[in-house]
Amino acid sequence: MPAAAPGSLRLIQSLAEPGTDLLRTREEAAAWLRTAGLLPAEAALSNSEHAALLRLREAVRDVLAAHADGREDPEAAARLTKALAEGRLVVTVDPASTVRLASAARASYPSVVAAVAVAIAESAAAGTWLRLKSCPAPGCGRPFYDDCGLPACPVHVAG
Repeated sequence: MPAAAPGSLRLIQSLAEPGTDLLRTREEAAAWLRTAGLLPAEAALSNSEHAALLRLREAVRDVLAAHADGREDPEAAARLTKALAEGRLVVTVDPASTVRLASAARASYPSVVAAVAVAIAESAAAGTWLRLKSCPAPGCGRPFYDDCGLPACPVHVAG
């Protein structure tokens, strides 16, 4: 079993997971988002939001594949940047001068995107973003956290 990514990067690992498609329908995607604590119980996804979520996931998967290959993928990076723009991030400062990224959006879906963007930004700041990769083994694509220079997910390295 691949190692779990640290902290909020686990959200990205979970989002990118292939296998059983938890985002296949709008209802399944909304249920997954609720379970992840990203969507209020009363909220639903529109058809366009569901399509945008699927594009976001594919962009994340493509970027993780580039991480695994140790290469740059300008097209995947551009798609991910475009998908994350819906999060409408702002920098907030509280009375104790704690600085955070937050969503300026009031709608549910942009807040979901903001949570993904914040997780990516936090992991980049922690130096862990480039360690989240997708397994290049044919038919796998499983996201794994590489904490020791593995060429593929531990399932395929051990096999």
